[in-house]
Amino acid sequence: SSDPNANPVHSDGANDDDDDDDVIEEYTKIMDETVTLPDMWAILDCANIMEQQRPIHNESTWVYLRGAYIASVGYRNSTIRYDQIHGNGFPPDSIVVKHHPVKGRALFANQFFRKGDKVWGDGYSACFQEGLDYRNFLASIPAHLACDMLLWGYSKTSHGAWLDLDEASYMNHASDDDDRSDRPNTQYNVATRDIHPGEEILTDYMEFSEAAGWAELGLGSWGESDENLYYDDGDYVNDDTEDAEDAMMKEEL
Repeated sequence: SSDPNANPVHSDGANDDDDDDDVIEEYTKIMDETVTLPDMWAILDCANIMEQQRPIHNESTWVYLRGAYIASVGYRNSTIRYDQIHGNGFPPDSIVVKHHPVKGRALFANQFFRKGDKVWGDGYSACFQEGLDYRNFLASIPAHLACDMLLWGYSKTSHGAWLDLDEASYMNHASDDDDRSDRPNTQYNVATRDIHPGEEILTDYMEFSEAAGWAELGLGSWGESDENLYYDDGDYVNDDTEDAEDAMMKEEL
């Protein structure tokens, strides 16, 4: 279920007290400033969560996540305003999200975009200038959603951590610098060539993400493979972090 209020730990009422204790323990661990991103992945049991097909989130889940973000950083520091709680950054009915047979969730065009057209706006991008705020956000939402956030988050040197809290998070990576058949068809929100209905919308993560930004926030890093953090044959590659290895920024089947 994509219900943000569904607690993935509780299966019945018999062990509610124990489950509440587990949630409090998870929160305490995530807020520990010595705990790194891979540690959080393990604490939340994200590897097991990602073994199941993840849901395509509905409007209520995005609204919930935006509210949790604003509560974590404070409205004054929020890059999402109250009038952006609903909706997304795409033209109406211009995109559709589906489960790709290899990549997991993926974003597809539902209309024709001409080269040079603006495909989406970044008004739903959440910025965290403080590592503590990022930790608080992750700790304040159910584990299954926090794992999605870890999957989709990216950092920028001197510009904090970022999350696209709308369907832009389903946009998969492609690069002109490798041997893949897929190539990016957007750059900085704009179509770099004509995109036809039914085509997957792709972008090069490396054009806007700088892995060193995580350490600046006191969140450690995903390991020695940070330069290849987002994509390697459809998987996240990190020899030091086996739990995250097959999931970061690309989902399992």
